[in-house]
Order: sequence, then C-alpha cells, then structure tokens
Amino acid sequence: MIYSIGLIFVTLLIVISLDDFIWDIYILFRSIKGKNRTSLITYKELRDTVPGFLAVIVAAYNEENVLEEVIENLIDTNHYPSSMYHIFLGVYPNDPGTLKVADRLSNRHPNVHKVVHVLDGPSSKADNLNNVIKNILEFEREKGIRFKGIVVHDSEDLVHPYELLVENYLLNYHKAIQMPVFPLQEMPNIKNVFKNIISGTYADEFAENHYTLLKSRNATNSFVPSAGTGFALSREIIDSFPDNNIFPVGSLTEDYKLSLLLKQKGYNLHYVLEEVERLKGDGKVVREFISTRSIFPSTYSAAVRQKSRWIYGITMQSFKLKDIFRHNNLSFTSKYSLYKDWKAKFGNLLLGPGYLIFMYFLLSLVLDIPTMYPRFSLSWYLMIFLTLMMIERQFLRGRAVKNVYGFKSAFISVFFPPLLPFRMFVGNIINFHATARAWKMYLFKTNTKRKRKAPKWNKTDHEFVESRVLKTFRRNLGDILLHEKLISPKELQYALKKSSTNGLRLGEVLIKEGIVTEENVLISLCKVNKEIYLKTKPNMVSKKDLELWGNDFLVENIMIPILNTGNTIVFAISNPDDKERLISLLRDQKNVKEDIKFIYSTKESILNSIRNAKENSYTLKQIKLLESLTKSNTILLEEAITALKYLDLEIDIQQILDSMGFLRREVQQAS
Repeated sequence: MIYSIGLIFVTLLIVISLDDFIWDIYILFRSIKGKNRTSLITYKELRDTVPGFLAVIVAAYNEENVLEEVIENLIDTNHYPSSMYHIFLGVYPNDPGTLKVADRLSNRHPNVHKVVHVLDGPSSKADNLNNVIKNILEFEREKGIRFKGIVVHDSEDLVHPYELLVENYLLNYHKAIQMPVFPLQEMPNIKNVFKNIISGTYADEFAENHYTLLKSRNATNSFVPSAGTGFALSREIIDSFPDNNIFPVGSLTEDYKLSLLLKQKGYNLHYVLEEVERLKGDGKVVREFISTRSIFPSTYSAAVRQKSRWIYGITMQSFKLKDIFRHNNLSFTSKYSLYKDWKAKFGNLLLGPGYLIFMYFLLSLVLDIPTMYPRFSLSWYLMIFLTLMMIERQFLRGRAVKNVYGFKSAFISVFFPPLLPFRMFVGNIINFHATARAWKMYLFKTNTKRKRKAPKWNKTDHEFVESRVLKTFRRNLGDILLHEKLISPKELQYALKKSSTNGLRLGEVLIKEGIVTEENVLISLCKVNKEIYLKTKPNMVSKKDLELWGNDFLVENIMIPILNTGNTIVFAISNPDDKERLISLLRDQKNVKEDIKFIYSTKESILNSIRNAKENSYTLKQIKLLESLTKSNTILLEEAITALKYLDLEIDIQQILDSMGFLRREVQQAS
C-alpha cells in the first residue's frame, strides 16, 4: 500500500512537471546560441525619439494612504517631458479620502486629472479602467490631441524614472508592452529573514517569472500575459474595441484575460527586460532593471487571498483549455504557454501531499516503518529523476533571484537551509492553500438561478515606500552618464573621490579631467533637474533679434533669445546658477515685463549662434509658427519647447507635432 502511494504520487509529479523540464532545456540551448537575448536600447535612442502624448491610468479605491506619495514620486523622478504625459486618477464618489487626495493632486499639477466614476465603488478594477479610458477619449476631443498610448499602473507602484521613455520608444514598434514587475525587498540579514518571509516568496516567484519565464516566452513568440501594471497599450489597440470597453469586466484577472484577447486578435504583448547601470550611495556601481517596483503582502492570509484570486481568474475563468487548442490564431508555443498556466490549478494541489510524503520518507530512514521507495525499485528510479528535476528548477530560481536581488537573496531563497529551503516551503504552502481556496470558489459558486451580481473589486491593502528608500531610486548626474555610456564605472568613482577631496562639483571635475564634455554634463544635469537642453544653432536666431537685445549684452551674459510668445520670452543660457542674476538684469536693464523662462545650451553653441546668426532661415519660420500656435493656445509653451528640441532642417514642425500627437486640423486652423 505504502509503495503504491509513493509510486502513484511520484508518477503524477513527473507527468505534470516533465514538460517544464524539457522546456527549460530548450530555452537553455536557445540562450547559449544567443537567440534568447534581449536587445539593449541606448539612452540616445530614447532621447532622440519624439515624445508622444501618454496617458497614465491609476485606478484607486480606498487608497488615500499611498496615492499622493505614489503620484508625487512619479512626477518628481520620471524623465519624460512633463507636458507630454497626463495622469488620470479613477476614483469613486463614495470614497472621500481618495477623492481629497485626487483633488489635491489635480490642483497642484496641471497634468493630473481626477475621473470620478458614475457608480459608487468598488465596482471592479476593469470597470474603473474602462470608465477612465472613455474619459481619456473625451479629453482628447476637448484638447485636439491624440494619445500615443495608455499606461496602466497600480496605486502603490514605484515607477522607474526611464519607464515612460522606454514605452514611448517601443510603442513605435509594438502595440502592447509589459514592463517587469519586481517586489521591493529589504537587503536580507539574520534579523529580517523570517520577518520578510511572506513577501520574500513573492520576490522569488516574480524574479523567476519575470526574469526567466516571460523573457523566454517573448523570445519564442509565445503567449505573454500582462501583469496588470507597468502595462502599455497603443492607440491602435484602443480603437480596435468599438465600445472602448478594453478590460473584461467579468474577470477577476482582467489583465490576463485582456492579454489573451489581444493575442487571439493578432497583437503580441512585447515583454521588455532592460538593464541600466547606476550609482549607489556607497559609491558602488550596480545594474538594475527598468521595472515597476511595489510592496507586496507580508501576511499569510493576505497572500492566500490575493493568490486565490489570481489562480481562480487565470486558470478557471479566463479560458477553457479545449477552446485554446482549437484556436487557429494561436501558435503551438502560445497554446503550450497557456497549458503551463492552466495546469497550475492541479500542480499546486500536489504540493501539500508532497511535503507529507517527504516527511514520511525522512521518518522511514530512522524509524522501523514500511519503506515507500525501496532501493533500485521503479519508484526509487523515478524519485531520483524527480529529484534531479527539482534541483534544476531550484537552480533556475536561484539564478533569477540572484540576477534581480543579488547573491544574499538567492542564498536565502534556495539554500537556507539546504535540502528544504524554508522560504520555498512557505511559498509552496501558500500556493497549495490558495489553489484549494480557488477550487472552493469554483466548485461552490453562487446558484446560477439567482440573479448574478457584477464582480466586486477584490482588493489588497497597500503601503508605499519610506521616503529614505525613495531617495535611492532617484537618478543623479553619474547615473545618466553611465546609462549614456559616456563614462566608465572606474572613471566615475575616480571623479567622485576627487570631487569629495577638493570640494568641487562632480560636473566640474569631469570636465576639467577631460572625461566628458561640457555638453555631456549639461544634457545630463537637465535630465536630473527636469530642465530642457537645446543645442542652439545660428539658424535659430535672427540678426534683428540680436540687434533688439544687443550683441554685446548677449555675448557678455552668454544668452540668446529663442521664443517670444507675447506673454513669455524663452532664453537659452549655459549656466544654471546664473538664472536669478539674469532675471534681475533683464528686468532692470532691458525693461522686460513678460515672464522669463530659461532653457540650456553650451557656451560654445550660444556664442556661435550669436556670431553666425542668419538674416532669414527656414528654421526661423518654423519657430515663428510655434510662437503663433502658443499664442493661440493650440499648444502649451512647454510643448512648443519640446517640439523645438527635435526641429531639424530636414523635418518641419508639422511632422514633429504629428508625432507628438497634435491633430493636424487643429494645428492648421491655428496657424
């Protein structure tokens, strides 16, 4: 009897896991041959891509504790032009706390908009998102613009500073994009190993899925599911849904079901795994992923509730396996990927009995009880093979955790203690319990004869990162220079040491040592300080304007007029520390009454533009058109300056405005 139980169990485990083992070997050989490597996007490619309007959606209910900090951090740290993205907060009329936060944010920031649902909450996340999308389309009609895409985030997300830049670039090549999601984790030590064990199981699983699994699915053109956050959809996909109800309202995992619908429609969800170098506070240079980070549940009950919802929504609600295998639009690898997701509702149930059998096996080594796996029997050989498969899976998980979180986390995840890692054990028990709960939800559904109610938003309570931790995610001058490959880690560490010793700014040291140019430093500082850099050229300024302001005055103060909208005059200067002095000078000596705004260029570019200014040029005509559009309120001043950054002799301003998302008819009418 004992032998039969052991044989049946080990056979079931091998049957349900063998395909995973074969898939892992296949992907390993693809990686060795170089077919599974993600291409690196350079910072120059991101910077040189004309920014299109992006709509960031955050659906919120009872999120007053985190929403304000999340949005403020997003606005403060991201490197996308502030006038080119709008944040839409989906809130409910019966949620006064979140409404107050949304009011404060929308009053404080012109690109933040409160969208109040017509229904009391919570309805469902899908319903909230669909309602916001309809309001976004109305916003487009009012403003005469067209969004390049929408980006979905949760109300507790820590959004990477480069994410919108990456999505703007990739939306030129892909219709749907998923960024990695990695749970935030404390650096592990003896004191917090058990304190963080529940959230640590999320870190392990997301590292394995988002570092290994989704990357391999993307490389093999398989089905890539959305994670529901860090998720971007092109305007073309929005238009492909005539009623604009993009997210399936009846699903607990609307993100997964939507990505499946898109795959069936022929849209591939592109998974992005991009790394950047950056400088830590201790002077060390590390690599990090451009990913969404957030704090995941830290209690057993919250983890079980959340994972029950995921398992039920994905494996029991989103699709039927027989329909998938009949679907002609899905490739074999996509069908197999869906099968891998579907079988989790069975595989997870074997985890509980598996540990009981393992305990019996250990006891049989020291107690006089019947042996479950007699040596050299069929079950013994099968158990050896199963053990090898488990070691292989454990190795792959450790590799993923190491690449995302480092060696310490990998050790805690898969080697502490040896043979039966405690964190993996806890994660498996959570998955077993959550799967059993999902089966209960499925088997004991509400009587179908009763009136069905719309599914409510089954939310998880959220918290956000402490301010001291947030500082570590901000970019600085060294980070930008590293990302642009303008400086090596060794050169940066040398310059930092010299800067500290001599009491000089890092930029000054880098320029004096000839490591980077003034232009390199100025461009990077503008990114850090959310200012605009523009390489001025002689064809951007007329001799008439130079005479108006005085050549000597402009040369002496190293400044040049760029735009005059009637209400605001925009000057290019080279020294950010000179702003207050120049404002006083312009007010006192030149009697300037208009608002004054500065953008930045190098000293060399400004002086060259003054010395070689043109009497008339095509570029000057384009600048005059921008001034006209700004005066008529067709575009904002910030939008005009952004467009000017991409103006070249071979591209006219209309093409740039088209790429940004301004409707041609609105621009033509204004001009």
